[in-house]
Amino acid sequence: MRKIDVLPDFTAKTLEFNPIPCFAYRRNLKDELNADMTTDESVFLLKVMHYIRAFEYMIIGLRNGEIVPYPDYRFVGTTHLSVGQEAIAAGACSVLQPADYITSTHRGHGHGIAKTAYALKMFSNRQLEKFCQDISFVSRKETPFERAMEVHMYKTMAEFMGREEGYCRGKGGGMHIADFDTGHLGANAIVGGSMAIATGAGMSMMLQDKDSVVVCFHGDGAANNGIWAESLNFACNEQFKEKGVRVIYVIENNNYAISGQCRGELTGIDYLARRGAAYSMDNMHAEVINGMDVLAVRDALKRSVEKQKKCSGPILLEMITYRFLGHMLGDLELYRSREEVEQWKKHDPITNLENQLIELGTITKEHARQINEQIYAELKEITVKAANSPEPKPQSLMEGLFSDTDSNDIDESFKTVNFESSLMNDRRDKKTGKIMYRHAVREALIEEMVRDRRVVFYGEDVAEHGGAFAVTPDVYEMFGKNRVFNTPISEAAIAGTALGMALTGLRPVAELMYIDFLLQSMDQIGNQAAKNKYMFGGKAKVPWTIRTTTGGGRGYAGQHSQALEAIVAHIPGLKIVAPATPADAKGLLKSAIRDDNPVIVIEHILLYADKAEVPGDDYLVPIGKANITRQGNDITIISYSYMAKIALQAAHALESQGIDAEVIDLRSLVPMDTEAVVSSVKKTGRAVVLIQASKCCSFAEHIAGEIIENAFDYLDAPIGFVTAPAVPPPMSPALEYEYMPNADDVCKEVGRIINSV
Repeated sequence: MRKIDVLPDFTAKTLEFNPIPCFAYRRNLKDELNADMTTDESVFLLKVMHYIRAFEYMIIGLRNGEIVPYPDYRFVGTTHLSVGQEAIAAGACSVLQPADYITSTHRGHGHGIAKTAYALKMFSNRQLEKFCQDISFVSRKETPFERAMEVHMYKTMAEFMGREEGYCRGKGGGMHIADFDTGHLGANAIVGGSMAIATGAGMSMMLQDKDSVVVCFHGDGAANNGIWAESLNFACNEQFKEKGVRVIYVIENNNYAISGQCRGELTGIDYLARRGAAYSMDNMHAEVINGMDVLAVRDALKRSVEKQKKCSGPILLEMITYRFLGHMLGDLELYRSREEVEQWKKHDPITNLENQLIELGTITKEHARQINEQIYAELKEITVKAANSPEPKPQSLMEGLFSDTDSNDIDESFKTVNFESSLMNDRRDKKTGKIMYRHAVREALIEEMVRDRRVVFYGEDVAEHGGAFAVTPDVYEMFGKNRVFNTPISEAAIAGTALGMALTGLRPVAELMYIDFLLQSMDQIGNQAAKNKYMFGGKAKVPWTIRTTTGGGRGYAGQHSQALEAIVAHIPGLKIVAPATPADAKGLLKSAIRDDNPVIVIEHILLYADKAEVPGDDYLVPIGKANITRQGNDITIISYSYMAKIALQAAHALESQGIDAEVIDLRSLVPMDTEAVVSSVKKTGRAVVLIQASKCCSFAEHIAGEIIENAFDYLDAPIGFVTAPAVPPPMSPALEYEYMPNADDVCKEVGRIINSV
């Protein structure tokens, strides 16, 4: 949204940057106890760190054979341990509320243990008892909280072992643990993978006017990833300054990205916190914190949360820490000296706090020893029980991929009340009643935004500009900057922030200008949005809609004209629709927005000016249902999107040759209406598949595979294909005409198939 006139200014000046505090915390436990910390809180901090370390030493014991839960036990799984880094997870989560969120990393056992432990601390007895239900493990502890803590550790260990009673039903494992009930949005095995998700969750809190904050734990390696830069810039957009994105980025800088040194090798700076100055005039309130001191971590997060409540905007905290063990068990650690490791062990966060507690008389040495031994004994028993708990049943393999719910039945309380209704103007032709495809898309979006205030719309140039193809004019003016806004040219962050919003109460519709640009965002689409529900045990609803376009026929050449639908269709967990008519464009987009699953809506730029009658009421087209656009008996032509229009043109031309072609517009690629295709082929005995993409590994080959698998005995001839040549789309009109499949190509292929018998 334009806020200023950008006028020429070439005044000589020197750019200056505000200082960034580094290791400013100089208090100790006595000071904290004299301030606002209770003795119980200080002891629980110690216990949480012990729980984290004990959990990971159980993993060590399992792997090296010291712990054998049952005969013939075989260790399976990853071993990215955080021994030495416990202060960050414990200290940070100690100031969070259950309604606050975190995202985590592949080295994330501690984050999950600490977040849920502190949430349980704030649960009522009724909530604690509910937390312990529906699980075979029975704690013998006396209090509801103690029982819940044991159940929590059991669920965590069961997930690490891939057991049914784990937090994610064994589908995530140690690198993908989540507990949505306590605000843990998930650990992520992709370095930097949750940066945009956390940013989107922080934007969601801002847009919903909630006080909750989001803490994004990530390592120093992630800070060198493209999504890191996109996410921080996204969160720091000037347009969000008024309310401030509620996200705190916590860099766990343990000095090594596997073996590469952060300082001295992989970057050109001494502290990553310096980068805050690149994204915000306030340096993102950046600080460098002693991550080996749990009290310093707690102080930094406490102050950050308070700043967030004052709409300070995103915050960047670099925690300097160290992992005492290798990147993973079995790491030979050739990249660091033993002397270096021993020097860091002198700053052990557990020993540090324990000594202060003993020195102040809060606990005795004997009590400290008992705390340690008791937690390790509990964890060993829990580990054995988790190992002996049920594995997931093989028949549950497909469970949790998609939600079977939608928002069709929401009540009037979700309706948008304040919007500029005068701009809703019907774009239908007054004489014919027809409406352009682009206006049908606009109508669908507006109707859903009015119907459900949780729907937000954003992307590159979608505000005043109305999108690159003028599909959404006036939508920004209708709903305002909290519902419609421009984004940086950051396709990965666009897709990832939409996921963060979807997981935290909104129903985002994000626009990626061309499908070619999906390649920029494939991690967020394929590794994050597609896998989220399944990987985290089928718990989440992911009402995430991406609108994008397929080009071609406009001379935009190889990077703006590709048909890449097969790439996303290949990834389980995504729904893909490709409407060919104005009516379907409206009905499918409305269904996509209401669906509780990730849906990619592919619009074709050559269809935007097409006109047809479109129902003006609450019109829905079911996802997964094909449309037979022409009945026939001689051959079946299967297509979708713009090529469905070409298929109809070809069918009309074939009619003059005495060939009666049936035309199927799939409309939905995933799920595909296989039944409609198979039934038609069984009737006609022949099939031609028409797509804009090249043939190799295309969706056309998938369609053909379904026909062969389900209707092979009914085929009277080989399946025909009409596809683009195996070259990138060319710019030259002469070459592009040759490249794009047309009705003549279809007629020739149909003739070949008909005459082949």
